[in-house]
Amino acid sequence: MPERRFRTITVSAQLYQHVQERAKKEKKPLAVFVSDILVNMLYVDERFANYVPLLDLVALETDQVIIRDNKKDKIADVRVRKGASGKVELYCDFDRTDYCPHTAFAAALPQVLNAARR
Repeated sequence: MPERRFRTITVSAQLYQHVQERAKKEKKPLAVFVSDILVNMLYVDERFANYVPLLDLVALETDQVIIRDNKKDKIADVRVRKGASGKVELYCDFDRTDYCPHTAFAAALPQVLNAARR
C-alpha cells in the first residue's frame, strides 16, 4: 500500500482541540480523522450541490428537522433518533425512507451534526 502523504493546514486552537478530542474518541490518528471528515464533506457538497437551492431548513427540533422542498412545493419532516448502535438515524416521513435528498440534506447541516453529538 502506498504511503499516505499529508499536508499542513492552519486552524484555530479551539477547533484543533475539538477535532483532536473527536479523533481520540473514535480511536483514529488525527490526520486520518480530519482527512475522512473533509472527504465526506466534499462528497456531500458535490453530490447535493443541485439540491441545496431547492431545500431550505425551516425548523430544527430536538428530534425533528423540518425542510422545505421548493421543487415539490412541500414540507418534509425528517425524524432524528439514536439507533441501537448509538449512532444517529434519520428517517424522512415524506419519502418514507432513511435515504433521500431530505435526509442527506439534514445530515449535512452543522446544526443537526452538533445536536446529534450530544
